[in-house]
Amino acid sequence: MKLQIEKWVEGNKPFKEYEAANDLFEESVRCYKMGAYKSAFIMSYLSFKVTLRGRILGCTYGKELAKSNPKFWENEIVKKLEDDSSWENHLNSIVDASCSSGNKKDIAILDFTNGEQVKIAYNYWKNIRNDCAHAKGRITIDSSTVECFWNYLMDNLSDFYVLGGEEYLLRELKNLYQYYPFPEIVEQDSVKIIMNDVNVVYKKNSKYFFQKLFEKLEGRHNGKGQFVNDSNKKFWQDILESNYENVREGIVEVISSDAMHFFNFYSYYPQLLEMSVSINSKFVVNDLCDWLNSSYYFTYDFKKNFWTVFVEILHRFPSHVDIKGIVNKQTLELIDAFEPDERKLQILNRNGVFKEYIFEVSSWFFRTDASSQYNNYGRFQSSESEFIELCFDYLEWDSKCVATLNYALVSLEESMASRSNHSSIMNGHSYKSRCKRIICKNKDKIRNIPDINLSDYKEVLEIINSSCEREQD
Repeated sequence: MKLQIEKWVEGNKPFKEYEAANDLFEESVRCYKMGAYKSAFIMSYLSFKVTLRGRILGCTYGKELAKSNPKFWENEIVKKLEDDSSWENHLNSIVDASCSSGNKKDIAILDFTNGEQVKIAYNYWKNIRNDCAHAKGRITIDSSTVECFWNYLMDNLSDFYVLGGEEYLLRELKNLYQYYPFPEIVEQDSVKIIMNDVNVVYKKNSKYFFQKLFEKLEGRHNGKGQFVNDSNKKFWQDILESNYENVREGIVEVISSDAMHFFNFYSYYPQLLEMSVSINSKFVVNDLCDWLNSSYYFTYDFKKNFWTVFVEILHRFPSHVDIKGIVNKQTLELIDAFEPDERKLQILNRNGVFKEYIFEVSSWFFRTDASSQYNNYGRFQSSESEFIELCFDYLEWDSKCVATLNYALVSLEESMASRSNHSSIMNGHSYKSRCKRIICKNKDKIRNIPDINLSDYKEVLEIINSSCEREQD
């Protein structure tokens, strides 16, 4: 059976870049299982120190540290840590200086949120190791000592990076994001490993980390916020589906606080809606409905998302949805991106969405006197009329729909009888042609309306029996 520490190392690979540290750790586990606890502790402690040394020597941004001596990094850090006879003492000096709350020395290259606590714990284990190494015998080393040190490793190893765990994690994740489409450049499982460190370093404040990350990434995207695409969707999936609740909640809070981010991510991860509501029960009421009632957010590639999200919240949170607020002239313009299926049509019609677009948002369409048609000429000739026609195609027809259309046609006939202006007459003919097209495309739906007597709607019936039949012939 594997020990907890073995499972942690296997899952988080803290020593993967440092062969010597990994070998030392594996030896420590073997010693522990044989009951050689002192050796197990010493080997574990050395794997910890070798890892810290490797992290500093391998730091790609150490030279960015602004010091008075341009060769500071090379002379005061690299050379001294590469000296096999004194590197461990110099590493202790670096940690000690980095924990100091007063005037720090130049070698204070690490950064800790609570330096005093870090210093106490670090020196505690350093002193135990020194007692073991010099055989002073003042401390009993047993299984609990080793296990306590392993717990220390799991809880604190993520803090020991140049400029601190926070800066390191931001840089590493940004770098992974940049090169994620190229698996030959980055190890894609690294995202899961970094999420462990985010969970340890930030705990319940991972939202702060992801806010910083998004700010950095927005610089690469000129503020457009389209972070997810086909080539990096697994990068974000590993974060959204992290084993750590703190991580999942942190990134969802950031995504669901911005409309562009939410719709971009939602197109790849539909579970985001449920996750957002689970964190903030008012999300649909206070945020999502406001975003949906403005076509501003759908001017990029998110038009289809409008309908997908709208359908889902109508289905799952109907009492939270302000239908009249969302169904407006601006969102009518998104109808050409709607991809109908039986489920979507059923939900939208059950909530009266297409009726709202046709009879409320587009009530002007049914005003057929000469003056109204003149005033609405521009709208009738624009794509707005085409959008209304599409709504009729998706509509679940009933007698009210037929009656409204029939009344508009009756009014048109009465108006046409007194028109003498050529343009006005042409407006009337154009309107009737569009109505004929709407009725003929939907004649089967009209005929199948329960308990309808089409003879009560003579204008509609005449079109079905004459114009539609001629089209069939």
